[in-house]
Amino acid sequence: MHIRRDATRPPVLLTHGWPSTFIELLPLADLLDVDVVIPSLPGYLWSELTDGPATRAAVAEAFHVLMTETLGYERYFAFGGDIGGSACGWLATMYPDEVAGLHVIHGPFPAEYDEPITPAEQAWLDSEDERNEEDGGYGAIIGTRPDTIAAALMDSPAGLAAFIIDKLRDWSDCGGDLESRFDRDTLCTMVTLYWVTDSIGTSFRQDLDWPPTRKRPTIPVPVAVTQSHEWNMPLFPRSIAERAASDIRRYSAPDRGGHFMAFEEPRLVADELNAFMREVG
Repeated sequence: MHIRRDATRPPVLLTHGWPSTFIELLPLADLLDVDVVIPSLPGYLWSELTDGPATRAAVAEAFHVLMTETLGYERYFAFGGDIGGSACGWLATMYPDEVAGLHVIHGPFPAEYDEPITPAEQAWLDSEDERNEEDGGYGAIIGTRPDTIAAALMDSPAGLAAFIIDKLRDWSDCGGDLESRFDRDTLCTMVTLYWVTDSIGTSFRQDLDWPPTRKRPTIPVPVAVTQSHEWNMPLFPRSIAERAASDIRRYSAPDRGGHFMAFEEPRLVADELNAFMREVG
């Protein structure tokens, strides 16, 4: 999606994660007052995979080409969470002169974790281990044998729906009531987009290609964090983000809005993002 509003100000690149699509970001886009660009991640829907490993840096490079060479913007803001947010972190380190600012819903994590670790940081790291034990099965499959499960999911719309909707229910801030956050039409649209494009398998590539990812430098551009309220993220201390980014301008941790925060709480995110873009200019 390319939504034109105000060409006199830097636009914003909105990026999604997994298992998401660009439509997750449309409610947020409606509330922003600058040009908005919403690509699909490489390998998702009609977006082709990158050449070589689909690392976060490779995704960032593809997004930068889109924004500067294809669309002709000289500077832009970047927003995202999950895979998209991580790729935007790479954008900010690879192209700091063109990226005006970075806004994420999952606080950035440092490439290297030096001592000393504070008690709050250790509590969060321990909770990550617990989370992986409880909810790491999908990651083990798609990060090691993605084509095996992809064959089954591409053969069964019911299986595909179950695989995607399980994560929407578990990772959103819905309290077990999925339709309190996602209406059925949106759920059917998201699953259908994966189904008609046969892209669930290629969406796994970024998990399979995680090992070649190199260490990301410290993020030098202005950063805003609006921390999602999912699973263990309320335990995430600001000090971890400060290890990863040198110029945090805004930091908030609302008590609502999960992994798909831009869809779940578009007004909250829009207010934070609009304020951040006006502040940085």
